[in-house]
Amino acid sequence: MRFLRRACFLVIAIGLVPPPLAAQMVEESLARDPGPLDFICGDSYEQWILQSLAGDGLVGIAAKGQVVPRLAARWSIRKDGSIHFVLRPGVQFPDGGLVTAEDVLWTLRELQRDPQASPTKRAILEGAQLGCEGGCPWICSPRPAARLLLELARIPIAHRGHRHCGSGPFLFRKDPGAWVFTRREHFLKPRVDGIRFRLLPEAASVMTALQKGWLSIGAPATRRQVEPPAHHRLVTQPMHAQLVVWSRGGVGPLHLLEQWRKDAFPAHLLGQNARPSRGLWPETLGFEARTMETGLPLPQGPGSLRLAYGSGDEAIEKLLLALRERARRDGFDLHLEPLEQGLLVERLQRGDFQLACSMVVFDPHPWAVLEYMEPKGPMNFTGWEHPQLLRLTQQLREPGDPGWRELQSLWARAPAALPLLDFQSVVWVDKRLQVEPSPMGLYLHTPGAAGWQWKP
Repeated sequence: MRFLRRACFLVIAIGLVPPPLAAQMVEESLARDPGPLDFICGDSYEQWILQSLAGDGLVGIAAKGQVVPRLAARWSIRKDGSIHFVLRPGVQFPDGGLVTAEDVLWTLRELQRDPQASPTKRAILEGAQLGCEGGCPWICSPRPAARLLLELARIPIAHRGHRHCGSGPFLFRKDPGAWVFTRREHFLKPRVDGIRFRLLPEAASVMTALQKGWLSIGAPATRRQVEPPAHHRLVTQPMHAQLVVWSRGGVGPLHLLEQWRKDAFPAHLLGQNARPSRGLWPETLGFEARTMETGLPLPQGPGSLRLAYGSGDEAIEKLLLALRERARRDGFDLHLEPLEQGLLVERLQRGDFQLACSMVVFDPHPWAVLEYMEPKGPMNFTGWEHPQLLRLTQQLREPGDPGWRELQSLWARAPAALPLLDFQSVVWVDKRLQVEPSPMGLYLHTPGAAGWQWKP
């Protein structure tokens, strides 16, 4: 599960001029400044987009969800559960240095060592042992090997000592007002010359840029059905994405939210992108629509609740206003507290909230939900715990194992988080540009943007 990332593909441009096709640059946008490229500490959705273009993990995840080779040409799983990787020969960083086992081990150890490292990546490596055998890096983890392989796709390898430098299919540079990625020699053989992102945080500005043809890819305004302009086509992607609320005030507020989510959101606000969630965990990951279990009566109004959320997303703010109106019908005053994204993350990690809301994009496997429950999981902001958790998770060797139902029942008795909305991605794409949709979006699977190409 990737925490605090926008579910719909970021597309932003301002003051652009439509580029000639000969330039082969894809024009895109970012909803917020991702900060410096950082393979160790970067953890926002925008940062993950940058890292997916400029870096490579040991493995990748294909559009249909299976693990595929990336930096590692192949791997083997030993009897002790350790995974040994044989690196692809000849892969270079931009300075010409070859990617070696030392770079792999340095990256993984920095993530374990640095307290400011990405919480998502640190959680993947919790309790892992690392080493090298005959020039081949290996990792042994308490996690099942099938889970660990999928999660390692989320850890691009940095150049030893240079946390901003990766070996990916595109070379990054920061220009004034733009984040620019240009094609480089790479085993994925990228076929577009590059991608240029510009900052455009307002949905109306994105819409204008799309309609004028200044953007190659963009998310249209979702509050109404609008046909794409003649030069673009509509691409719809089912997503493992939800708008989630965490509660530090026990299950009572979540019971109220579970009732309100059924009818809080007018259809004209949801548009093509969302529908009210039905269960506790994403149905797209194979979970049944299981609701909360309780014998307790619902809290009765009048009452007051405070909900913190990340400011700057106009669509989410309108949805939360609709939720507030629904709460008033039951006698509850839902105070909405907008916070800058970094401050929201800080408050969540400190547990300094009553209710807190954010968008979540899950990895394409059921283990993603364990980050709600595991003691050091990056989504466990409430200190949730249960004495049966370890026993149940140790039974989960593969998706579909019987233990998943029992684990879901455990969570349903006293969950710490509740999804309000399930999302899909609706984007407009230049008709000349061929892309491969996936539940992870246009960027985060392999080959991602390296597989795009302009039609002749």
